[in-house]
Amino acid sequence: MSHYRRFFLPLALLLPLAGLALIWWTTDRESRQGTEWDVPIAGYDPRDLLRGHYVQFRYDWPATDEGQIPSWAAARKSLCISGTAPEIASVEIYDRIDADHLADGRCDMVVRANPWSEEGNDGLTRDRLYVAQDAARDYEKNLVDPDLQAIARIRINNDGFITPLSLRFRPRREEENR
Repeated sequence: MSHYRRFFLPLALLLPLAGLALIWWTTDRESRQGTEWDVPIAGYDPRDLLRGHYVQFRYDWPATDEGQIPSWAAARKSLCISGTAPEIASVEIYDRIDADHLADGRCDMVVRANPWSEEGNDGLTRDRLYVAQDAARDYEKNLVDPDLQAIARIRINNDGFITPLSLRFRPRREEENR
């Protein structure tokens, strides 16, 4: 009996660790897949910047009005992005997007609200990006500068869910509202 115990005990201890490693590897692999896009942002509140070391913001999707994506209905809406990554040419809002939208070229990418994200049903309209504490002051300075436009680099994975990756700043164009 002790011979079996010596064999099965290490196996019983290693099996959960192998399962955990497999889950980590799968999650990490899936998080790195997708297409990266640049989306202008608006509506950040500089007073909240350092709380929790993150910047909260609203996506300013090209060719959409904020009122077109009501937060209470965002979980049932999808965005149809047209363009060549990372540049978005246009965005249309649909109640439901199916495979035909991608197959016939109406959409280059489909975005859906991720019900498991921190933003929940508001994931199509707002998000947050965590920043290092030592970079937070520079972000704050640039976010309040009316001559700069903040651009979020996001990754949209194969399920259509958004992951914010970084934030950069560029001078505002004349036609952009302040």
